[in-house]
Amino acid sequence: MDLRHLKRSPALLCALAAPLLYAGVTLVALQLAAQAGLDPGHEGWNDLLPGRLDGAIASARGWVGAIALILAAEAAVLAALGGRLSRRSTGGGLVLCATAGVVYLMSLALAVLGTYAIVLYPSGDTDLGPLFPGWYLPALIVIAVVTLTGLTVWLSAAVRKASTS
Repeated sequence: MDLRHLKRSPALLCALAAPLLYAGVTLVALQLAAQAGLDPGHEGWNDLLPGRLDGAIASARGWVGAIALILAAEAAVLAALGGRLSRRSTGGGLVLCATAGVVYLMSLALAVLGTYAIVLYPSGDTDLGPLFPGWYLPALIVIAVVTLTGLTVWLSAAVRKASTS
């Protein structure tokens, strides 16, 4: 797979960075939550035993890794389609890329919601949500907005290129 087209498309590069940003932000927040969970002076401290807190954090890291891996696979498909689109812009290629972009954005939205449902507030007695820092949700929203903007710019540039050829 030839990925040289990514150098000419910073918007697509920005969108493809979303899985790394998602994983990085979530893992940093998990580390901060683990430290806060062991600090009885923290307002979100919920008196978990250190072993149960470690188990919840380990499970959360596993889920974050799985979600980031799915997003990275979709980003790789999007990059491959982008290379095909950069070689020749056709109506069918644009529709295929737009569809892949929408699927990718929906997966990113589901990843954010899944993080809340599976990682922060799982069914059980170990809620990590109160331990997470206040900047976590705004950071995920910024990642999603930047990704949406990047894909929109990339697809609109491809449409312009197809209409002029």
